[in-house]
Amino acid sequence: MSDTTQSRTYDLVEELRADIDFELEDVITEIVRELPEDYFQRVRRKDQLIHLKALLALSFCKLQEELMFRSGDGVHTAVIARQNYSGQLASILKRLPTDRTLTGAKIFTSRSHDFIIDLFEFEPIDQQAANGLPVGENSPEAAIKKVATVTKESPEVIREFISHYSPISQILDYPDDIAEHFFAAGEVQKNDRPSIRVVDENGRNRIKLTVASRKIKTRQLVQLLAEYLGQHQFDIENAYLNDLKFEQSSRIAIASFLLTSAEDGPFDVHHQAIEDLLTTAIGS
Repeated sequence: MSDTTQSRTYDLVEELRADIDFELEDVITEIVRELPEDYFQRVRRKDQLIHLKALLALSFCKLQEELMFRSGDGVHTAVIARQNYSGQLASILKRLPTDRTLTGAKIFTSRSHDFIIDLFEFEPIDQQAANGLPVGENSPEAAIKKVATVTKESPEVIREFISHYSPISQILDYPDDIAEHFFAAGEVQKNDRPSIRVVDENGRNRIKLTVASRKIKTRQLVQLLAEYLGQHQFDIENAYLNDLKFEQSSRIAIASFLLTSAEDGPFDVHHQAIEDLLTTAIGS
């Protein structure tokens, strides 16, 4: 390297370092403060650092683009953006890879709704590990026992239900979610129609919506829901998607959303509208 190149490189590095160091702590503090606690509980630390670097790049360069990262094995895709708008999730889903089945998703929105981190999981090519319980940080038996208590079912029934999740699912870490999924899946199997469950989350304008259906692909299910919720001005704070496999290649798609809305009044009108939407999609 010539002296001129070395000097130019040094000058640029020092100038960029001074510029970045001035803002770095403030930007990182803002990002960490704005991310929901659920993000830090459900996302591995090494992945958090990757997401943070992407948000820093977007912040320093003042970019409005959505950055998409796909893992080398094609199983994971992350979408990170310094913007948040109605219908964004539906738009992202249209641009995801189509070469594999979408089996899971985690959607995180900053508290101020200024940026998003959306994480998607796809079916792995190697299905050797597709049978048996997924692995989570919590003891499988502890999670099974808690779900059995909530649902008033035997541990054997809950263990069999959990075995239908993707082997890369972290569902064992969240027994309350398993319980809601268990109820929703049971309603689908019993009534042969979509299940829509709504739980009030500390206030009438903040709810947990869980929707399950047996006759629709996971991507289509969450696409329809995201489009509907966006049209009706619901802010999607968190969302989780799981694809449950049962006998004879039967599947149940389940999507859970944590929503806030400026609307007053019960969710009943949306409950019926969503059921009609899914019934029409299934019949088409």
